[in-house]
Amino acid sequence: MFRIGIDIGATRIKAGLIKQGAVVRTLIKTLRPEDKSEDGIIELVNATVKAILAETKVQKKEIEWVGIGAPGFVMADTGVIFRSPNFPLWKDFPLAKRAMERIGFKVFLDNDANCVTLGEAFYGAGKGQTDFVLLTLGSGVGGGLFLNGKLYRGADGMAGEIGHMVVEPKGYECGCGSRGCLEQYASFCGLRNMALETQIFGDKTKEMAENPDLPRILYEMAKTGDSGARSLFARMGYYLGLAISNLVLVFNCHLVVLCGGIARALDMFEKDMRDCLQSRLPLSFLEGTRVVTGELWEEAGILGSSALGQERFC
Repeated sequence: MFRIGIDIGATRIKAGLIKQGAVVRTLIKTLRPEDKSEDGIIELVNATVKAILAETKVQKKEIEWVGIGAPGFVMADTGVIFRSPNFPLWKDFPLAKRAMERIGFKVFLDNDANCVTLGEAFYGAGKGQTDFVLLTLGSGVGGGLFLNGKLYRGADGMAGEIGHMVVEPKGYECGCGSRGCLEQYASFCGLRNMALETQIFGDKTKEMAENPDLPRILYEMAKTGDSGARSLFARMGYYLGLAISNLVLVFNCHLVVLCGGIARALDMFEKDMRDCLQSRLPLSFLEGTRVVTGELWEEAGILGSSALGQERFC
């Protein structure tokens, strides 16, 4: 039997046909403006599922379920997305129910970072661990809590919003309405904020700040010794260390997993992150605490979403 995992991102949707924890086939579609409405995303999910079945010649009866990971405040038990900053047209959106009606398969839904957490728990860096915290460093910062061998969702299913932990009370404004949230410093958004503040590119800073390749450009600059770029990654490392130290103190976990595109630049912010951890964690907490990158990278979201049904039935 097969499962289908779908990872809905801010700019694209990725689907994977999964068999026994291995990705058999992936399909990626770029989101158009019309795809971002509730009706639009349902039609795109339907078209994506049809396309992946047609390409692989897998029959509908061979599919156990479809798992979907989506950004936003997701109530997993009801399959409803309360709100999603990346999709402002979604309001109390019953995505799981509507997708099930449209595609004809049982559908499980969860927050995208929770799906990445499940992927790493079942198949990646968290395999065999009973307790770990995961952060996704991408356009923003997401988070997942794997505690006592299970994904922890909280009272309303929306736990793990680590990106909205305040690390700088008078810091940058955040789309959530607060100030100084972690994702305003440790993500694409954070690098953009700091680039604009420091005017690192001079007169071209405003233009460069909107370049989707900004993290890669800054990383290459830092690698060649540019002091301005290195200082941005140093600040990122400090704020990540601050957030991680609080998470370790609260949850007493021995493993923290960093995923997402920005995590690939770990070598540029790791020292400052670890310096912060060493200055803030008591030795009894610091010893044995590991901070590592994920192992699944681009496949984490689709593997994790495909495991949602498995996790519910455990």
